[in-house]
Amino acid sequence: MKTAIIALAAATALLSGAARAEEIHKDGMTGPEVAAWLQKAGYKAELTKDSSDDPMINSAAEGHDFKIYFYDCSEAKRCKALQFSAGFDLKEPLKLEKANEWNRKNRYLKVYLDDDGDPYVQYDVNVNAGRTMAGLDDDFGVWTGMIGNFTTFIDW
Repeated sequence: MKTAIIALAAATALLSGAARAEEIHKDGMTGPEVAAWLQKAGYKAELTKDSSDDPMINSAAEGHDFKIYFYDCSEAKRCKALQFSAGFDLKEPLKLEKANEWNRKNRYLKVYLDDDGDPYVQYDVNVNAGRTMAGLDDDFGVWTGMIGNFTTFIDW
């Protein structure tokens, strides 16, 4: 009986450890870590740098190019936040009323217009303080799904 209880306790500990999602470093993620995560999921990930010398990634999903910007970065380039961003060069400017309609009716993915009336969408994600890779996967699913919804909304 004592052996069965010990075996059950060991199995429970093993299963709970396996069931835990992989945690993201408490100080965030590096460019190479985000690039590897995208590539593991089958997406392209071209790691570059932005004008502040922070990591930046060029990628694509659902047939649309996008960038990942890194924010709140330490000197070691471990960053606490990511921003997914995509722009759409339209033949005719998107009306401000249409952009505002999107922002009123949709959470998460927000749109703004550049000086030419072309829409840009952004989705911000925190990647520190107890976040998990499973949570990041979920955020990415929201991003890719909403990109499809947005392109339908603007008749892209």
